[in-house]
Amino acid sequence: MSYILKVVVPPVPSDNLSVRGFANTLAHTSMDLPPSARLLQFYDAITARYPCASSGAYSRASAAACPWGDTPLLDCLTGDIGVLTLSYKNIEVLSFVLRRAGALSLTVIDTQAGLVYRPARFRVVLTSIQKNVNTGAMLDKLVPLLKCTREQAVTMLGTPNALVRGRLDHVTAQRLVATMHLLGCNCSVEKEPSRSAQKAAAKVTATQAPPRAPAARVRVAAPSGFALAYRSMVNRAVHFMQGLLERLWERMTATRPYS
Repeated sequence: MSYILKVVVPPVPSDNLSVRGFANTLAHTSMDLPPSARLLQFYDAITARYPCASSGAYSRASAAACPWGDTPLLDCLTGDIGVLTLSYKNIEVLSFVLRRAGALSLTVIDTQAGLVYRPARFRVVLTSIQKNVNTGAMLDKLVPLLKCTREQAVTMLGTPNALVRGRLDHVTAQRLVATMHLLGCNCSVEKEPSRSAQKAAAKVTATQAPPRAPAARVRVAAPSGFALAYRSMVNRAVHFMQGLLERLWERMTATRPYS
């Protein structure tokens, strides 16, 4: 039983239910168009490992080793979409296709399983500024490139490991790094953490209570000599009145007749 995969160049909708319709529309608009440059890179990568039968790489005895159901395989790529047919669900070939597609920021749609394999996202981080660079001229070019204000660009240049731009595919991130290098900024590409990792980090941050500031110690002044004498006099008066009331109560209860 054949197994069909759709390889898409442009970003697909975030809703998986809309992806199939998006791919069908893209296939219709890409009909009879030559394959895009990125699809050709993908084709070269997968056929270097698993050649197409039309290339003559297989003998008549080993023809069954070709994993591709349609030949020539290049005819399955048009415009920004490719429809690959595997002769069966070969896990080894499927895994290799997913890895090569992800490296080229391509989306793979598994039509049988209803799965969408989106490429990883990356971010560009500023690591350093090159020496002997005209900062004013650099800012004049950074503002339109990053679509930010001059103040935001100045803040970014003064912040260690500042985020230049995030949520990019690997190809776009590499291009931005090359452009930033020409402007005098050294940048690196980092993989964006997954949404689940971001949610977990945000949850941990929210549950961690901020440290409490130590309570200020209140110094109590030592009582003076007059205060000590006054307190002693009051205590003696209280004891005297308590004793007087106790003796009065005993006398009243002793002489009161009970029926």
